Amino acid sequence: MDCEMVGIGNGVESVLARVSIVNRHGHVLLDTFVRPVERVVDFRTHVSGVRPKDIRNAPTLPEVQKMVADVLTGRILVGHALQNDMQVKCKNQTHKPKMASGAGREELSQ
Repeated sequence: MDCEMVGIGNGVESVLARVSIVNRHGHVLLDTFVRPVERVVDFRTHVSGVRPKDIRNAPTLPEVQKMVADVLTGRILVGHALQNDMQVKCKNQTHKPKMASGAGREELSQ
């Protein structure tokens, strides 16, 4: 799983703009942009690859959170800096996916 963020407010605060999840074989399970509620002031395109046209008609955060929860149910999640990505994704979610990261396996605490 990987998430891309864009800048809002003064550009320092971040919100989710894209989430991608692949399985252990590299097949894409989910790859979607997210339409922020807030006005984006920095797309960070050079890092995120996100452009204004990508999020214009994208699903909202609650819609994407449901998609992610559906994909992650019953799976072990592997990624880099998952604690950052999961803060965005699992807010207001009742499930607690098991995660494996560079620091070892851990269960997400909310």
